[in-house]
Amino acid sequence: MLYLLFTTFLGFAIFVVFKLFKKFGIDNLHAITANYAVASSASLLAFNDPVSSSMILNAPWFPLVILIGALFIGVFFLFAYSSQKAGVAITAVSSKMSVAIPATAGFILFSESISSVKIIGISAALTAFYLTFKKSERLIADPKTFFLPVFLFLGTGTNDLLMKITDYYYIEHDLLLLLSVIFFIALVIGLSLLGFALATRKKTFSLKSLMAGIILGFVNFGSTYFLFRSMEYYDSSLMFPLRNTGIVLLSALTGYFVFSEQLNRTNWYGILLSVLAIIMVAAG
Repeated sequence: MLYLLFTTFLGFAIFVVFKLFKKFGIDNLHAITANYAVASSASLLAFNDPVSSSMILNAPWFPLVILIGALFIGVFFLFAYSSQKAGVAITAVSSKMSVAIPATAGFILFSESISSVKIIGISAALTAFYLTFKKSERLIADPKTFFLPVFLFLGTGTNDLLMKITDYYYIEHDLLLLLSVIFFIALVIGLSLLGFALATRKKTFSLKSLMAGIILGFVNFGSTYFLFRSMEYYDSSLMFPLRNTGIVLLSALTGYFVFSEQLNRTNWYGILLSVLAIIMVAAG
C-alpha cells in the first residue's frame, strides 16, 4: 500500500512543481532535460551491482525501454502543445482517461480479476476526470486540433501499458538499472532538443531552470520507481485507476486551497465522484 501511496503523492507533486515553474518563470525544456539527468543518475547510483554496456544491450527489456524513454519525454511535450492548442480541459481529461488502456489490458493480457464493482468504479473514475476538469470553455476550440488529445490519450495509455508489460515479463532484480536507461534515453532526446534551441538562439541558457530541474528529477525518479514497485503487488486494473484518480483529487483540491483556483459545481461533483470511484475500485 505504501508504494501506491508514494507514487500517487509524488505523481501529484510533479503537477505542483510544474505549477510553480510557471509562477517563477522556469523554462520547461531546460528543467525537463536536467530532470532526466538527475533521475538517470539517481537510478544508476542506487543500483549496487556492476554495470557494463553489454549488460544493458543484452537485457531482455532493452528494446521496450527505448520506446518507453522516447514516450516519456514525447508525451510531456505533446501534453504542453495540446494544452496550448486544444485547451487545458480536454488535454487534462484525455491524459487521465488514458487509464482505460492499461486497465482494460489487465483483464485481457494478464488475466486479472474482474468484477462488476471494479468495472463500475473504473467507469466512475473516467467520468470523475471529465467532471473535475470541466470548465466553461469549449472543449475543442479548433477542429484541426482534434487529434492532439487523441494522440495524447493513446501515447499516455500506451506508455503505462508498456511499463506494465516490462514489469510483468522482464524485470527481475534490475529495476533501478532499467529506470536509469529509460531516463537516459529521455535525457538524450532532451539534450538534442535543448542543444538545437540554444544553437538557433530560440532559447538562452537558464541556470535557474536547470536548478529547478534538479528538484523535479528527484520527484520524477521517486514517482516512477514507486510506480513500478506498485505494479509488483497490484493488478493494473486496480493500480492505475487508483493512482490517476488520487492524483486528480489531490491536484484539484490543492489548486483550490493553495493556488486559489476556482472550482464550479460540476468540478465538486467530479471530486466527490473521484472519492466514490476510489472506494469502488479498491473494494472490487
